[in-house]
Amino acid sequence: MMLSRTTDYREIITSAVCGKGNKYSQSTYTIRTANRPTTIGGCWVMNHTCEGTLAGDVVEVHGRFDVNVWYSYNGNSETAVAKDTVSYVEQIALVDLDPNCFQDGLEVSVKVLQQPNCLDATVVDAGAEILVRVELELSVEVIGRTKVCVLTCFPDGKKDAFDEESSFLEEESSDRLV
Repeated sequence: MMLSRTTDYREIITSAVCGKGNKYSQSTYTIRTANRPTTIGGCWVMNHTCEGTLAGDVVEVHGRFDVNVWYSYNGNSETAVAKDTVSYVEQIALVDLDPNCFQDGLEVSVKVLQQPNCLDATVVDAGAEILVRVELELSVEVIGRTKVCVLTCFPDGKKDAFDEESSFLEEESSDRLV
């Protein structure tokens, strides 16, 4: 037995991801030392912080981290650590940006997929400075209010028949088993 049904649509306003993007980058930073370095003993990056803001159809991520370079100087007879805090700005293009998302109250979420990591450190300019190459990968999401359209079905055209819903569902499932 097939029931006649009246269908209708409802619009639900909900929070959803309205746009997202990610970016892998490599950047080189110049670290100045108190002494003229001879060789590099090691380099590490720590204390990373960042936050994102929406700027049109991109998210600008402003971040900073500390770079520490252990180096030798004075003909490899002494060592020291050079410390510097560097800042960066990454622009991440958004894909799947929902044009129907309400523009008021948008939130930006930034996730760090790959923490800043030193790829290499090199003494340059006759020992006057150290170049540090750092990799980083970020993911962003824009979260906002949007409408979702949902199909609703009512048995026998009775929109007020919510108390009959359980019997309707039982009949519907038995029809599918046949």
